[in-house]
Order: sequence, then structure tokens, then C-alpha cells
Amino acid sequence: MEQPWALILAAGKGKRMYSSLPKVLHELCGRPMVEYVLKSAEQLTAKVLIVVGHGALMVQEKFGSRYSYVLQKEQQGTGHAVMQALPQLPDEGTLMVLCGDAPLLTTEHLEGLLEVKKNCSAVVASVVIKEPAGYGRIIRGNGNQVVRIVEEKDATAEERQITEINTGTYCFDLSLLKHYLPLVKSNNAQGEYYLTDIVAVLAEAGYSSEVYRLDDPCLGLGINNRMQLAEAAEIMRERISHRLMLQGVTVEDPGSTYIDDEVDVGPDTIIRPGTILEKGTKIGSYCTIGPYSHLVCAEVGNEAVIEHAYVKNVRIEPGEKIVPYTVKGL
Repeated sequence: MEQPWALILAAGKGKRMYSSLPKVLHELCGRPMVEYVLKSAEQLTAKVLIVVGHGALMVQEKFGSRYSYVLQKEQQGTGHAVMQALPQLPDEGTLMVLCGDAPLLTTEHLEGLLEVKKNCSAVVASVVIKEPAGYGRIIRGNGNQVVRIVEEKDATAEERQITEINTGTYCFDLSLLKHYLPLVKSNNAQGEYYLTDIVAVLAEAGYSSEVYRLDDPCLGLGINNRMQLAEAAEIMRERISHRLMLQGVTVEDPGSTYIDDEVDVGPDTIIRPGTILEKGTKIGSYCTIGPYSHLVCAEVGNEAVIEHAYVKNVRIEPGEKIVPYTVKGL
């Protein structure tokens, strides 16, 4: 089966972050949030493009020549962002459009998106939430079809009662996208080119779009402020702890333990409450770490014990015991 293309939208400033750093570069458990999106996509395809705009050089410097980039000089909406990428995309194939600020979607979810795409021209990932204010609403037709997506500012009072919302994750037939996306207009409350409008354009032309509904409302929602960043970090930390526990690591209190995504821990190691393990840290087997220890880029040999200590950029030998209130390797 031919690999799909993945287009990552990462051009936005993220005004509500109140930061000079591009939103997609804000870290989540040791990685820029957009890197999780890239990792999920790369499990399915090597054909990845990143749309950059605000802070473009910073994003490109972070990821280098590993990816290809598309510059959106002026941020005129998601539809406009995808239009900038069309010349670099082939005339046929499948395109996933993913938001760089939605790091909780996994490869498994993208596989589900592609599976639905087999039976239609386009797929929109949706979730149902109790308070949909601010999000685009899914307007359904028959069965699983979606006939259009209406943004909050353009919705009627009745449409605003709909609780199924657009997550900003899509999958398209490239030949249809190239033909019909230029027909999208900017006659809306924001004066922008909405990618969501392509659904109605396709429907009018007789092409069906379907919905891939995510079970968990948290999965597809983007991070727009630091409160949402903290909420996403809590979910990601839970995933990391669960993964380690399934690999034979004891995490006594996941709720009080902070482990970055790039941390390796061997089986039969015990991570005690209040412990922080930052990226670059590697811990062997049969160790006891914590309580209240903080490790940064540390390499810990088998059977080591580190209690109430701060350890950075050093190697702890196998069987070594770090006594409480030690600072090592600053």
C-alpha cells in the first residue's frame, strides 16, 4: 500500500500562550508538543511536510533537514495554510492534515482515520464534548456522512447546540483536494480561508466526507494556552507511567511522579513518590529512585539507590547509594 502524506500545521503564533516561543515548540514531558505529532505520523509515512509561519526559523532550526517545510508568510487560516503546500504535493494519493498543537493523537488513531478514508473522499476526526463553545460544529447528513462544518462565529443558535466538534484532523483524497480547495472562499466572520469549508464544497460536487469519532474528548483537542498545556502534560505523564509499569517498572504513585518521554528505565526498578526524571536519563534494573529525587541526563547503573537527591549529567555506578540531600554533578 502506498504511503500517505502527512501535512503538519505549525504556523500559528499561539497568542494565548503569551510567549515569544512559537506555540508548537512549547515542551510537553521533555519534547516540543509538535514532536509528538511528528512521531505519530512517522510510524505510518516518511512523507512529512511542516507548514511554518510565526517563528519559522526557530521551528526549522529545531528539526533541521529531517523534514521538508512550507512557509505560510501570512496566517490567513487553515485552508490558506494547506493551499501553500499544494505545489509540493503530488496530484494523487492520500493526505493527512494534522495540527501541530494536538500532541495526544497516537499512531493508532491515525490508522483509524486512514481506515475510514478507504470508503470516502475525505474524513474529519471529531469528538463529543459537554461544552463545545469556541469549536467548529459537525453538521451531519445521512449515516456517518458530514455535509459541512460550521465555525462558532458563523453558527446559528441551533447549530451551537451541537456537541460534536471538529478536532482539526483530516484525511483527504489529494486529487480532489487540489481541484476543490482553491474554490474555498474567505467570506466568513474571520475573513480567513477555513479548511473546514472544503467539506461543503465536496458535498456540493457530489463527494462524500465521513466522520472518524474519537472516544476520548481529550485526544484531538489542541493546546491553546498554558492551562491546556498542563492538562495535556498530565495525560502524557499517565501514558508514560503506564508504559513503564507494563515493562516491569514499579511507579508507586504516578500522580506525584514526573517522567519525561525520553527516559529509559529497566525492569524491577522502583520509582518512589515525588520523583522527577528528565529527558536524557537512563536507569538500569533493580534500582530504587526516590522518594523526592530529581535526575537530569543521568545514567544510573543496576541496583543503584538514589534517595532525596539531585543528580545531573553524571553516571551513577552499579550498586552505588546516593545518600539523602546530595547534589551530584551540577
